[in-house]
Amino acid sequence: MKSTRYLRIAVDPSGERGFDVGAALAAMLSRPPGLPACLDDGRPCGVSGLVALAQSQPERTDIVGAVARGEIETGLAPADRVYAARCQPAPGTPPAELSIIGEIYNEALHVVARTRIDDVAGLKGKRVAIGVPGSDERRLAERVLSAYGLTLRQVRGVDLGEAAALAALADGQVDALFRIAAVPDAAIADLAAKAVDGLHLLPVTGDAASRLSGLHPFGGMGQIADGAYEGLEGVATLMQPIVWVAGPALPAGLAPKLARALSSDPNRAAMVRGDRGFTLVRPVALRMPAPLHPGLEGIYAEPAPIVMACPKGGPR
Repeated sequence: MKSTRYLRIAVDPSGERGFDVGAALAAMLSRPPGLPACLDDGRPCGVSGLVALAQSQPERTDIVGAVARGEIETGLAPADRVYAARCQPAPGTPPAELSIIGEIYNEALHVVARTRIDDVAGLKGKRVAIGVPGSDERRLAERVLSAYGLTLRQVRGVDLGEAAALAALADGQVDALFRIAAVPDAAIADLAAKAVDGLHLLPVTGDAASRLSGLHPFGGMGQIADGAYEGLEGVATLMQPIVWVAGPALPAGLAPKLARALSSDPNRAAMVRGDRGFTLVRPVALRMPAPLHPGLEGIYAEPAPIVMACPKGGPR
């Protein structure tokens, strides 16, 4: 009998969208020993002999490090975080040896306000949750405001992030917050369902979007559709890709099998329709935060991706 091969996918904590997507991806890839071989009948099918598991991490920030250190074979992580680990590691931390298997889904920049303004520039002088110093939320707030010609001093910044920021917005203690999350985001959906007074989404478009895209080079423009959140009109905004990243613990011979399963017509069709609980963005993007896994050359029928170079003098 054929032996079982296991694959772990590091994902967001349980209850987050990333965990659900990782579990759906693992289910799609798995085909334990004893099951018949995949048939050429158009039905989705995984990798023969494989049992894939979504393994939640305490924090999203733990995913890339666990993969880079070889503690877990693969993970689902934001593209900009993968790039930072490879090209801009923390002091005393070596550059991460990471590669990309595929691009799985997008997260959207949500600029959520409850004061009657039309765009981000209107936040000048308003109370804005900007995250705590050194946090991802603070960096995001700085980038979004800067794209619109504002500084943290030009808004009444409040050092709140994540759950605290959402609670403050609901209570009227702040006028706006910034959040990157898959659509629909459960936290924002909860605010919308409570009919928080004046709640609405602000668009991110035009020159400001182009400037912001320069700071998030792996994403692109997208749309939060009407009806994604109860009572809220949809808006155009920036998208951030979540990539499937591999580290040194992934056996080289397994990578092509994973890619073939990910890119097979039946599996792609199922994912695009959302049958597996998420929508596949594309197997690989044009601009990638790390090199494509060396075992995947020629598998994806896509234009060859451009690997974003590290800053001059930095790791490669």
